[in-house]
Amino acid sequence: MTDRRRRKPLWRSELFLLALVLVLAMVAGLVSRSDLGVAGPILSGLLLALALAAAVLLVVPLVRRGRPDAESARVSVAGIDLVDLPPELRVPVDETRRRQTSLDAALARSSGELSAVLTPDATRWLGRELRVAVDLIADDGEVHRVGFLPRDVDAQWSERLRGLAAHGAVARVRAVARTTTRPYAVDVYLGPIPAAD
Repeated sequence: MTDRRRRKPLWRSELFLLALVLVLAMVAGLVSRSDLGVAGPILSGLLLALALAAAVLLVVPLVRRGRPDAESARVSVAGIDLVDLPPELRVPVDETRRRQTSLDAALARSSGELSAVLTPDATRWLGRELRVAVDLIADDGEVHRVGFLPRDVDAQWSERLRGLAAHGAVARVRAVARTTTRPYAVDVYLGPIPAAD
């Protein structure tokens, strides 16, 4: 069986920016020690400025709200067109063990039935693999990343969800916590996506 995992291009990944910062800083250090006369400090300063710009691009997604495909893709569902999917297929959410704090926050701020939004083409921070992210919706409308759809389910769902996103909407699904204490585990219910109007 072939590996059908989708990855974002290396040049768009945080690892590329991290490597760029390190390489530019090392080259700037070498240039500053070389015997290039006046051009040495100027070139070194230019390389350090480029390294600083790459470092800013690396750090900005950590503090910016609503970033497109990193660790916390959404912070709220306010203003987003939600399409409810009927609960047909119960699927466990992957990587919940890594997100126990986020699950704690989501469960503490939720009463009654849980729901989640599915975000296609999401990645972990410093990750390149594109997957469908599962974000629990708290009662106040805030969302908390709790994991990803399993890879075998992800392959068939990402294309459908991208089509929904192209129309400016995201899928909302029913979710259920399998455990009430740590380590938390969550399942979501998937169903057919309605045809676009």
